[in-house]
Amino acid sequence: MRAMIMTLMAMWVASGRHAPGPWQGWWLALAIVVLIDPLALWQPGLWLSFVAVALLILIWQGRMRPRGVRGWLIALLRTQCLLAPLMAGAVLLTFERVAPVSPLVNLLAVPVVGSVMVPLGLVGWLLAWVPPLMEPCWMLFGWLAHWVHAGLVAAANWLPVWQPQPWRLMPLVLILGLLSALWALPGLARAPRWAGSIALIVLAMTLTPPMMTEGQLRVRVYDIGQGQLIELRTANHRLLYDSGPRFGSGFMPLATLWPAGQYFDAVVISHSDNDHAGGIQALRDDHEVVRWWTPGVDALGVDAVACRAGRHWQWDGVAFRFLWPTDDPSALASNDRSCVLLVEVDGQRLLISGDIGADIEAQLLASLPDDVTLLVAGHHGSRTSSSPAWVAATGPEHVMFSAGRDNSHGHPHDEVVRRFREAGSCLWNTAVDGALTLWLGAAQAHGVTTQRPLPGRDVGVGVGCLAVESPHQKSQ
Repeated sequence: MRAMIMTLMAMWVASGRHAPGPWQGWWLALAIVVLIDPLALWQPGLWLSFVAVALLILIWQGRMRPRGVRGWLIALLRTQCLLAPLMAGAVLLTFERVAPVSPLVNLLAVPVVGSVMVPLGLVGWLLAWVPPLMEPCWMLFGWLAHWVHAGLVAAANWLPVWQPQPWRLMPLVLILGLLSALWALPGLARAPRWAGSIALIVLAMTLTPPMMTEGQLRVRVYDIGQGQLIELRTANHRLLYDSGPRFGSGFMPLATLWPAGQYFDAVVISHSDNDHAGGIQALRDDHEVVRWWTPGVDALGVDAVACRAGRHWQWDGVAFRFLWPTDDPSALASNDRSCVLLVEVDGQRLLISGDIGADIEAQLLASLPDDVTLLVAGHHGSRTSSSPAWVAATGPEHVMFSAGRDNSHGHPHDEVVRRFREAGSCLWNTAVDGALTLWLGAAQAHGVTTQRPLPGRDVGVGVGCLAVESPHQKSQ
């Protein structure tokens, strides 16, 4: 519908006499689309389409109409080359990923869709009252739609979608926007255009991540549904605690978080339950893992070292130590075998307890540190974990629940949420807040960054975390 409205408006503008100008037509088309579907204002596709058309107006206004087949082919190539940077930046900003093959796809698909399929659709509608004439139009339209779709699938398989790391996102968006402006804005000579373009391309290729220093730890609890996946980064090392779930369809959320070829110094699989160990295949197939830690009971298809209480190491001024299990955990239930990991840096502590229950928590009370800065709640906030004694002993400043939105288990449980609130902890839930990030270490504030900021998180008496932490909580 949007393509039809914009095509009809473009034909009116191109007709010449008594027609609106290009920018008047642009605004008029936008107004008609919004009048027909007001909710389209909240759809990224609307803005991507109209931004693309605005750039086309800008780069072609005042230029002579192409002549001959060669002229039209050159014009088509020029148009796609100028559109590609801006649209790539807009798609990155909107979806945080981009298809590298999109310029080539647009070069072939846009003429087919805009110059053949849309007119066929219009003619089919006009001839709807004459079925013998209408049917050939829609048959050809359907055939073209089928092959365009098949081509898109083949192109996506040839060059898959690329998702940059979060720190690259905004710099790349700005670079692509400036690159597009260099070539779209009139009046610039070729020399500054080329010089600026080369400088921007070099800048994009030499971007480096923000440097971490010794004695710093970045904790990120990912929003991967009902499961757990935690990334720990020091200045020169990277550890994953759990790998998230694998769904019945074979989809693993872990596969969408990073491009292939990532390097992990260690991966801890707390225990063999699918919501913690489901992403092992994606890690094994697409990434490089130096060392695997598991309870050492279930065969998980990796060459792993058994996590045992007392085993410890240090990376870049950050100390890692396992608190559980002790000895051979094969006699324990699967949840109670979980590797319990304590991380300490500059007097601040992170504690991850997997899915251990209250009985194991009771055995660990004597080995707990005095105060915990961040506790990842056991068993996603289930009532089988986070006993009153455990909450009192850890006294966490922040508690994070890794749970799926509207999950069938009722995690985090109301009783557990109230227990931590009464202890004065600041609560966070990936189901509501999205991915959660906290920095620990020298001169680091204890503030949590959320992927989906909620109203009310920045108010309160010096707490900064007053909000509904659990969709299942009945009383506040």
